[in-house]
Amino acid sequence: MIHWACAAPYYFDLQAELPQEGQNWRLNKILMVEEAEINEIYRDLRIACRDKPFRVKYHTRALWAESPDNLLEDAVALFWNQRGIFRKVIRYGSSGDPDWVMRIHLDAIERSDSAKKWHARLAMDIEIADFESNETVLTHSFDRKSVLEKKDIRLLPEKFLQILHEELLKVEAKLRTECATAIQK
Repeated sequence: MIHWACAAPYYFDLQAELPQEGQNWRLNKILMVEEAEINEIYRDLRIACRDKPFRVKYHTRALWAESPDNLLEDAVALFWNQRGIFRKVIRYGSSGDPDWVMRIHLDAIERSDSAKKWHARLAMDIEIADFESNETVLTHSFDRKSVLEKKDIRLLPEKFLQILHEELLKVEAKLRTECATAIQK
């Protein structure tokens, strides 16, 4: 009990090493990452935990450094900047006219328990649309769980970021395919 009473809370972020720059292709587009929408359950600074299918609790000593939707927007914008496939990446409210807009809906970001293991669960819907016509260029949705090596809350942010990067690489592959198809037409 003394340990819990004296221990400071953990504050987590979603900034880390990023995948290497995109290989041999580039889009002459300016991408704007819009403000992410979030399922209200996850707007709390405390990290959400699902120990039963219909019950969500919150860690009292494990907190996000800021709202998870803001952290996610930052991580996505940083990912695209580091990958270097867009001419420029801007955030919602920045100056400049984008060609495309990326809309994100964060459905879940939680620790889930099952079969005596902890999992990081991340679920999102992503849409890239033409800024002027609002015509959809690409959609991508996922709901993934990844097992933590041990029951340690400090491992969660890295797993969330790993899932996010893998899924954004899938978005990049879809964009490459879409662009190749458009060129052939």
